[in-house]
Amino acid sequence: MSKHQNAKESVADAVARLRAKRQPTQSETSGKTLDEIKRSTAKQPATAKRASRNGPSLSAQARQKRISQITQQLLAGELTQGQALKALRVSVLGLKQEAYASLVDVSRKTLSEIENDRGSYTTDILNKVFKPFGLKVGLIPLSPGALRALMSNSGNPA
Repeated sequence: MSKHQNAKESVADAVARLRAKRQPTQSETSGKTLDEIKRSTAKQPATAKRASRNGPSLSAQARQKRISQITQQLLAGELTQGQALKALRVSVLGLKQEAYASLVDVSRKTLSEIENDRGSYTTDILNKVFKPFGLKVGLIPLSPGALRALMSNSGNPA
């Protein structure tokens, strides 16, 4: 047998050994169905969680506070419009895109594109998706200083 064939056999042996280690033992599988065995041995992703998997159980006051926090981040330029919408949908309502799109009467694709800051949508569509949070599209100053001044004077009548 040549050296090359020896190398092939050792690779095949190593693969067989690794596969044997991966198989559950007879005592582990007794009484389990094949589907149960597959589920128990399937590799689970460590941090792969869907955005809307963990629905919130917030009080009305906590929801309002979260809406205010996200709105402030949006106005400060820390979040894009799409990021703000997604954060609101997930953290305030805990709804999946399909359910929220149905609620506001837009397609799931439209909602996804807005949340990913793709496409150009009319103010009517944007107002539809932000309405459940008591928000609508409007004009704000470009200058952060002017915006801060406006916000600090918002409680004072002119």
